[in-house]
Amino acid sequence: MRKRLIRTLTFILLTALLMTSALTTLAKEPYASYYIGENANYKIPAPYEVVTVIDFKTTEEGRLSSPEDIFIGNDDKIYVADTKNNRVVIINPVNEDGVYTLNNIIRGEGTFNGGDMSALNNPKGLYVDADGTILVADTGNNRLVEYTKYGFFKYSYAAPSSALLASDFNYMPLKVTKDTRGYIYVANSSDSSGILMLDSDGTFRQYFGANKVTLSVWESIARLLWDREDRLGTVVTLPYSFNNIYASDDGYIYATTTTTTPPQVRKINAGGSDVVYNNYNFADKAVTSSFGSTSAQNFCDVAVDPYNNMLIVDQQYGRIYEYDENGTNLFGFSTTGNGYGQLSLPAGLEVDSLGRIYVLNKGSGTITVFKTTEFADLIHKANDLYSKGKYQEAFPVWQQVLDCDSYYNLALKNMGTIHMREEEYKEAIEYFYSAEDATLASTAFKEIRADFLRDNFAVIATVLVTVVVLWIVLINIKQARRRKYGPPPEKHTIFTPVKDFFGRLKNVLAHPIDTFEGVRYENKGSYSDMVIIMVLWTVVNVASAYCVGFIYRGGRPLEFINPWRLILSAVLPWLVVCIVNYGVTTIMYGEGRLRDVFIGGAYCHTPLLLFTLPLSLLTRVLTYDEISLYNLIHILIYVWTGFLVFLCIKSVHGFHPVKAVAVSLITIVGVALVALLFMVVTGLASQLVEFVVQFAKELSYLV
Repeated sequence: MRKRLIRTLTFILLTALLMTSALTTLAKEPYASYYIGENANYKIPAPYEVVTVIDFKTTEEGRLSSPEDIFIGNDDKIYVADTKNNRVVIINPVNEDGVYTLNNIIRGEGTFNGGDMSALNNPKGLYVDADGTILVADTGNNRLVEYTKYGFFKYSYAAPSSALLASDFNYMPLKVTKDTRGYIYVANSSDSSGILMLDSDGTFRQYFGANKVTLSVWESIARLLWDREDRLGTVVTLPYSFNNIYASDDGYIYATTTTTTPPQVRKINAGGSDVVYNNYNFADKAVTSSFGSTSAQNFCDVAVDPYNNMLIVDQQYGRIYEYDENGTNLFGFSTTGNGYGQLSLPAGLEVDSLGRIYVLNKGSGTITVFKTTEFADLIHKANDLYSKGKYQEAFPVWQQVLDCDSYYNLALKNMGTIHMREEEYKEAIEYFYSAEDATLASTAFKEIRADFLRDNFAVIATVLVTVVVLWIVLINIKQARRRKYGPPPEKHTIFTPVKDFFGRLKNVLAHPIDTFEGVRYENKGSYSDMVIIMVLWTVVNVASAYCVGFIYRGGRPLEFINPWRLILSAVLPWLVVCIVNYGVTTIMYGEGRLRDVFIGGAYCHTPLLLFTLPLSLLTRVLTYDEISLYNLIHILIYVWTGFLVFLCIKSVHGFHPVKAVAVSLITIVGVALVALLFMVVTGLASQLVEFVVQFAKELSYLV
């Protein structure tokens, strides 16, 4: 009995130790850290770690209740719009150990309607001047109100009035900020006209950064087909409104919007135009797909750090994203949840003078404080030096970044660009290859190619001239021997079948009508030719994908190529087109047999078979500047193939050209219907498989 008790206690102790170890490990980084790349999200070392979580739930002041906004003053004091408690909470700066203390609470003794001008009602936004003056968006009282740095009532701004405002204008300020000139900017609730721009005394000046109407495809078609009277009674599409605003020290107004499609975040200059992030899609597709949800992200606040990097927070999934001043994503981290370092319905975001991030959690009534890790500090330092043109100083710092993460994209790009500036193009292109950046690699390759041609022009020209001269001489010798001795006798060797096969392919290109009529009426062509052509085309299709140059692959690694998909794309269209065409021509009284359709369809692949692989190899000596030439040749190959298909339909079935055109169009429609049916069937099949799997899981749980 005693031994059993000891074993039980030992088991419980070990289990507790394992759980504690797991929780400790989880607490270090309870979320993913990554950056958003061209093709996917790439994991990185944690750029930020949690300093502390500000929470007054155990103090007599009471915890925050559905707070809506946060602001960090010049002295790093923390100001919070504690919305449901109808107050503004001021917290002293957080020290290096994460210790914080309460500084002050601003709240009225009575109510605004009862005559207490200092009383707040659902305050949702605030801004603090350099002298400590506190400006609050008192949403419930439909006003802006100002307090001294000590929390005493100073001034109440009346609702703006102007002939420029609509007759049904409803003033409900959500967020407020000021620029360096003293102008006040207000994000008004559900106001689709833009941001309210006020003078320092609250007088309305104009709408700022007006938004554009975004129409769906169907709405655009409706506007095109129906006039205004016909559209009466339909739903009117209005521009999106703003849900948060931030004024940076360099004069820009950053704003998050209510739209789930671009532009979710705007960086607006003094003229009211977007810069840097214009129409950029901030949606992180990997987030919604990993959560298995179709809910769009909701970017609810924006801030700028001491390095002029922009940070935004997503309320839906609890993600924080950081972008540099050129619009490059640096980091993405955190997640939604109630764990330490996780975010619970974040509503606001701010950055202090030390670069620490403060996230206001509306759901839990707390403030999560993050500080940079060594990895983020290196990136900030390197990017700052690089943006200031101090390239030689930045290079070793970027190398330190790569020592932490050898695949960090921005480091690879910038180090390659530094080599480009030093005209070290071979070293630069290696970095661009590692960064999977085809555009920059094209720029470097253009210089490498120019240097090669410049250094070897004489040799290249000599070789080309020699080859042309020898070719002309050999042709003349061959013609002279033919005139003197007649055509040479045919010799049958092991290569004769290969020569004859390519001779038939040549005849397809030179005399397509004779070839296809020969297939039908003279029983020319064979199943062996059909099989060989389709096998060779499949091999060529796969090989061409692997032979396309890095630049023309868009920087995608070869590992991303799916050979099985390429095999299907080579064979499946031929099978479907031949079967559909035979069915159509049977109804349309075509003369071709199923044999003729399949063999003739295989012969139509001749341009693809002969020219696709050389074109792919050509991309290895081309840059993006010649992409129009590549596209032109590519289109011509497919147009040529399509023309052969038309001639095959006409000749094999003995159709008049007009009827052949009609049959070709019907065949295209039939192929489209087959493709649609295939997608429907595969969709239903996948749902059926998922249902069976889930049902099996439920049964296993019951058992």
